[in-house]
Amino acid sequence: MRKTSFLLAPLVLLLISSCSQKLAAQKAPASPVVIAQQLRTAGFDVPAREVMSEDFTLESLGGGKVSLSSFKGKVVLLSFWATWCGPCKQEMPEMQALYQKLKARGFEVVAVDMMEDKATVAKFVKTSGYTFPVLLDSTGGVGGGSYAARAIPTNYIVDKVGRLVARKIGIDGPGWMSDERLALFESLLSQ
Repeated sequence: MRKTSFLLAPLVLLLISSCSQKLAAQKAPASPVVIAQQLRTAGFDVPAREVMSEDFTLESLGGGKVSLSSFKGKVVLLSFWATWCGPCKQEMPEMQALYQKLKARGFEVVAVDMMEDKATVAKFVKTSGYTFPVLLDSTGGVGGGSYAARAIPTNYIVDKVGRLVARKIGIDGPGWMSDERLALFESLLSQ
């Protein structure tokens, strides 16, 4: 019995040590200063002061009405786009890949189509295989109003509490699956 206890003691200590190292390796939430720097490094414009997102409700391509506020508690990539927009079509496959990679951890892509009919958008989304939520801004009142999407793509990042933490117009800079942007979204998800 003593021999068994003597042999088990090192194994128990090894197990405890291994678990505590894993807990220590988990990242603490990134500070706002770190996130602001990551946003700039990833090519985003950062507001000078805190800006809350303005809620809206639009028809969903999947049916029914969806509000931006229904995604509260998640990190949201809010994208204003159209099927005819070349740069939009260029960036959307990486948005889909990012969505697939992070959606289980509380990340959403919400793609708001600007002023196109439902059939055109549905055909494009189905052909392209996009699975993130697509909303229809048929009048342009949301994108062209408070979100000032006068050029597309215009993308915003909304944090878990609904703050607009960044904006990006166009597609220059790192891609959505770049190391810079993945690190940024990891930080935002850790909040």
